[in-house]
Amino acid sequence: MKSLLYRHSHLVALALFAIVGVAVLDDYGIGTDEKAQREIGYAALNYILGDEDALIKGHFDRLYGVAVEVPLVAFESLLGLEDSRAIYLSRHLITHILFLVSGFFAWLLAYRMFGNRLVALLAMSLFLLHPRIYAHSFFNSKDPVFLSAFMVALYLAHRAFRRDTVWAFALCGAGVALLMNIRIMGVILPAAVLGMLALDGVFAMSRGGGGVKRTLCNAGAFFAAFAAVLYAAFPLLWENPLELIDVVSTLSVHPLVTANLFRGEWSGSSDPPWDYVPTWMLITAPPVALALAALGTACLARICAADWRGMFANSTARFGLLSAACLILPIVVVAALNSTMFNGWRHMYFLWAPACVLAAFGLGWLSEIPRPRLRATALSLAALGLALAAAEMVGIHPYQNEYFNPLVNKNGLAERWQMNYWEVSQRDGLQALLKMRTDERIIADAAPRGLWLVPENDRARVAIGSRFPDFRIEAYGDHENAIYKREIYGVPLVSVVDARAESEAAYRSAYAAARASAPSASAGGFDIYRDGGALIYIKEACAESDTRGAFEVSMFPLPPYNAPKSEAERRDYSEPYIFGFDFWLYGARFDGKCLISLPLPLERYPHEVKAVETRRLDESGGVLWSAAIPFGENVAQYAAALSAVSEREPSVVESGVAIYADADALTLIKTPCAIEDTAGRFNLSIFPVSGGDLTAEARAAGYSQNSYDFRFWEYGAMLGGDCVISIALPDYPVRTLEAARRAPNEGDSWKTEIPAAGYIDAYKTALSALSGARPIMRAGFDIYARDGTLTYVKSPCAESDARGRFGLSVFPVNPNDLPQSAWDAGLDHEPLNFGFQRSGAIFNNHCVAIRDLPDYPISHL
Repeated sequence: MKSLLYRHSHLVALALFAIVGVAVLDDYGIGTDEKAQREIGYAALNYILGDEDALIKGHFDRLYGVAVEVPLVAFESLLGLEDSRAIYLSRHLITHILFLVSGFFAWLLAYRMFGNRLVALLAMSLFLLHPRIYAHSFFNSKDPVFLSAFMVALYLAHRAFRRDTVWAFALCGAGVALLMNIRIMGVILPAAVLGMLALDGVFAMSRGGGGVKRTLCNAGAFFAAFAAVLYAAFPLLWENPLELIDVVSTLSVHPLVTANLFRGEWSGSSDPPWDYVPTWMLITAPPVALALAALGTACLARICAADWRGMFANSTARFGLLSAACLILPIVVVAALNSTMFNGWRHMYFLWAPACVLAAFGLGWLSEIPRPRLRATALSLAALGLALAAAEMVGIHPYQNEYFNPLVNKNGLAERWQMNYWEVSQRDGLQALLKMRTDERIIADAAPRGLWLVPENDRARVAIGSRFPDFRIEAYGDHENAIYKREIYGVPLVSVVDARAESEAAYRSAYAAARASAPSASAGGFDIYRDGGALIYIKEACAESDTRGAFEVSMFPLPPYNAPKSEAERRDYSEPYIFGFDFWLYGARFDGKCLISLPLPLERYPHEVKAVETRRLDESGGVLWSAAIPFGENVAQYAAALSAVSEREPSVVESGVAIYADADALTLIKTPCAIEDTAGRFNLSIFPVSGGDLTAEARAAGYSQNSYDFRFWEYGAMLGGDCVISIALPDYPVRTLEAARRAPNEGDSWKTEIPAAGYIDAYKTALSALSGARPIMRAGFDIYARDGTLTYVKSPCAESDARGRFGLSVFPVNPNDLPQSAWDAGLDHEPLNFGFQRSGAIFNNHCVAIRDLPDYPISHL
């Protein structure tokens, strides 16, 4: 039994680690990057399933590999997980399991290298008991996963060199490709493997024989498997494999610019101190790991010095050198290139794998001490060091990600070293608040992700994002009104602050500030003011009924002066962002008054917001009242449009609306203008000269126009007493425009047709140029053949004269000039039939159509 337990001690240890992992799974919060990682996983999965637009060009996160994220979201979809708690707990469980699996490979690698189960068990425990990495293995699906893949890839590399077969190197190449997919920094391992193979080739050439051929075959198998798996696992490369260049160039120098606190000084992430990475490694690794890694490095150096000529024939020594290269070279390269670094050394967590390999050399040396009592004492001290690391992890649970070893003075820690950069403690503060206030609805200022792991019934009691919250969840700092605080090393990682008195004072201050000016709009008894990026609603005599139901806001972005021409662009610039809220989230009642202070989510728009429309809904969803508020000072383009037409006669005047048609824009002006004139929907129908310029939707529906519905606030502004709408026209030739307004519940309140500027002018010019020319007369039409065109004229002309099709047959002098379509049809002429609506215009009782002729010599028409 004892022998059986010893042989499987690593499996027993892994089972204990797994039990502990499941037990503490729900203790960890959510990191800043988790949502973005999940989104890129879904983007890649949708792309794989056929959505060609899923991997958005220019979206930075698309550059990350998805070898782990796609299985994570696929698992989520397969199980039909929808609740945020279930989704993120499942992600945390899977990434932690991957970490434990890599621990098994750490055991396997140490056992294959030294043949000692105790050494392998201690090496595996050392790998898994790094406090910071252990915590990150739950809520970080990038850095610890990359470390896990690095450890597996190291084992596969050791196995490939030990077995020296094509299949072993092919498997190694596949594993290394997945590693590089997760993080581009993984390129260090294929470089090291190929470097070792090159050395094998050199030594084989010096010895003669068939070693060179075997080495080339191994290298070929490694590279072929590496390239195939990297391509297969990276959907971004499927369309264009050269995207890999963009991935390498962008992620090698991360574009994020932030600040680092390092040794008490702030520096930019793009210019870290040269010793940034090694210092963070030294102060956050358990002391036993540092001691064993130093001992292992000395042992490896001794082995190589003892037989430096034959060290590459020693598979253990050679692999030790490969691991040392994987540890040292990235640190040197990062320092030499001054690479972007932030958030401690989490981007370099993969270095923990080769560091543990070197520590295993130290454990191997301890296991070979010839005196049994001394050997047992040395190994016991190593085990004690691991036990102390585990005890420290228990003591600071669940904030092992903030661990510092005894090399760091813990006094004033937060003033010298960056801590809590992902604020995973937010969830801890919210849970504490929910336990303290078991039956109340809570309005809190906190990161929304803090709620995602809270049980659904408790989550429903919390509203996040109030401008004047009842409670604040704060990271760092001692707060006078803190009702809960959690400290690590004397540093408060999270505090819950009672802000109710402060919020009431803020509401009163907002009331006084708003009432000092005139409201932007009034509706339903509420006066509505603009306050920077917020709206203030005030009702003086306010009853409980005024706070019921929902409020709703629509935010309209400012379109560029050149209006969108594609449907996608039109959606980007036209469709409002609509969101609802209730009174108790952003409002307060005091002294008989109601006041709402609503911060607008302006960051959702890449373009500046031009207007806001707000509504109050009753409990059944009906609109009780609405109001529109011009937003921002970005109405200059509308003032310019108004000024540009001030001295001109309008093309059309309809229902008090003056409409001006220019070559590139349509301007609608109403003076004077009331808010009622902006209600309802407006419509613009554009009749293109060529049917080829119709949208696919218009063609499918059999329409002869492209039609767009819009609200006034999408393309309009109120300037003084004027309403101005300015819409840029598309860049294809336009024959006629039709504008209409549909008032609420009234259908069309007006509709009018506007001749497109510039279109008729060309026909007027063509008509005047025919003066004195002699036409051919057919069925009331005068037909002129001049300058490579035929011009058809009829006067007087009715609309019925422009219907139907016109037939034109062109007979070339040389039949070889006929197009292939005519040859295929057996014709001796080229038919050029056309419709008047495409090639003609009606004006001043004239019908004029122009048709260009081919440029080859013509016999007759």
